[in-house]
Amino acid sequence: MAHQAIGPGRLLAAGVLLVALQAVRAADERMLPASLSKEQRGHLLEFLKGQENPSRYVPRGAKVVDTPPPAADAEITATKERPIKQYTVQVTPHRPVPGEEKVNKADVYFYRPNPEKGKQGITVKYTVDLTTGKPVGEAEVLTKAHTPVSREELAEAVAAVKEKSEVVKRLYEGRKPGAVRWEYLQMKINRKSEQFEPGDRVLRFVFTADPVEGERAPAPVAVRVNLTKDLVITESR
Repeated sequence: MAHQAIGPGRLLAAGVLLVALQAVRAADERMLPASLSKEQRGHLLEFLKGQENPSRYVPRGAKVVDTPPPAADAEITATKERPIKQYTVQVTPHRPVPGEEKVNKADVYFYRPNPEKGKQGITVKYTVDLTTGKPVGEAEVLTKAHTPVSREELAEAVAAVKEKSEVVKRLYEGRKPGAVRWEYLQMKINRKSEQFEPGDRVLRFVFTADPVEGERAPAPVAVRVNLTKDLVITESR
């Protein structure tokens, strides 16, 4: 049987894909509570792997806990051009109950950005049996939950700041890696304004940098990122 040679481009692409998959698995593992056994963590990872590519924006048969999403949103399905994004944001083991010393269930929360830019996303909650890795009952959908921001969203926000904030760009110019640092706070928007409205995923960053030789350290730079509306706002001093 003849063997087809694999070019360096395909090898590189395969390597990049493998690294990306390993990074996703590593991120999922960091989300798992340390209190769970190795077997339970393995079952949870199996569950998370099975949830990587949602086919529908709102899971079929899901129970809506608070305000229902628009009827049109409930019918959105994934396509090649517009896949449904999903981020793992929280894994919470159930508390032990009398007569059961071992915790055997956990709640897994996902955040799904709305496929239509500018519209609020939803939180999807599953209860998972830790002995099998299978969901218990139907998924729950929350439209008003203030769920934690995911690592992927945080990385997207930092990349957006570096691209769109001229002040932050200047902080990085001429400085070595690690000379610029940042801290962030996830904001909860309670009132509608020109730039934000309730339900938007908003982060506030403060960037600081070491001084360039012979100069004073620059002033901290505060930036707000609205991931829902793709906005980067540098705060005035």
